[in-house]
Amino acid sequence: MPLRETLTNSWDHIQSFLFPILREEVGLLTTQHQRLVVVLDVARVEAFVQMHPGLPGRPPEDRHALARAFVAKAVLDLATTSGLIERLAVDATLRRLCGWERASHVPSESTFSRTFAEFAKSSLPNRVHEALIKRAYKDCIVGHISRDATAIVGSHLGVRIWNFGPRKPSNGVSLTFRAV
Repeated sequence: MPLRETLTNSWDHIQSFLFPILREEVGLLTTQHQRLVVVLDVARVEAFVQMHPGLPGRPPEDRHALARAFVAKAVLDLATTSGLIERLAVDATLRRLCGWERASHVPSESTFSRTFAEFAKSSLPNRVHEALIKRAYKDCIVGHISRDATAIVGSHLGVRIWNFGPRKPSNGVSLTFRAV
């Protein structure tokens, strides 16, 4: 299915089913919240996050919620993790979209940092992007033209031309230069 049809089907699904359900659940959705919902629905980042239940010790934080927060940080263009945590503390809708009911459930900055480093180490963004491209272009042949715009270093003197014409100086070879 071409990308346009995939996006159209996703958008129809989001507009007709997902947004009304979310409005009932979390309340009013701003345009930023709607944009985040669309990205989360299309990217399906939860499918690429590994959960490790049943290990001894303190249970890890919900990796799915942290992955959604990782996406929210990028979509909302938040520069720092502390800015994301502050936004999650005051924005109940964003917090619920990410997967936390109360502000006290949002993990600490160190947990976010460790988890974001784990996501980067496991190439989570690359794997999500690769799956999205495969899903969107699975039956398509993509034609493209690659052009190399690398500068070619040349001599400022021009090109040497060996001239073995009728006039020969004493050494027998005449050199002439032509600018390129």
